[in-house]
Amino acid sequence: MRGMEVKVYSVPLEKLGRLIDTMESYGIVNVDVENAASIFDDMTKSDAGRLRYARRILSEGNVDKAVLVVRGERGVLVIKMENVVEVRVDLKDYRRIIEDFALKQG
Repeated sequence: MRGMEVKVYSVPLEKLGRLIDTMESYGIVNVDVENAASIFDDMTKSDAGRLRYARRILSEGNVDKAVLVVRGERGVLVIKMENVVEVRVDLKDYRRIIEDFALKQG
């Protein structure tokens, strides 16, 4: 059986703020935050709480890279900051994000 194809779409950093502000409209399935400098993210249980935490740390730090990774029917926005923080948001309507933000593969 062949594995599912993985597609990676670059998210231009100048569009990331607007995407973060409108993420709920794309159907958030799950939010995960890993912060090597803090254990707080491990204590935040709800998606809403993790999303608030992610928005706060994203507003405070420098984003190095943002991509939308698509595999099968799953689209995950991955944001990396300063080699310390990684935010992953599993989005239901990722196809609309690709269209709305004119994301390109690669």
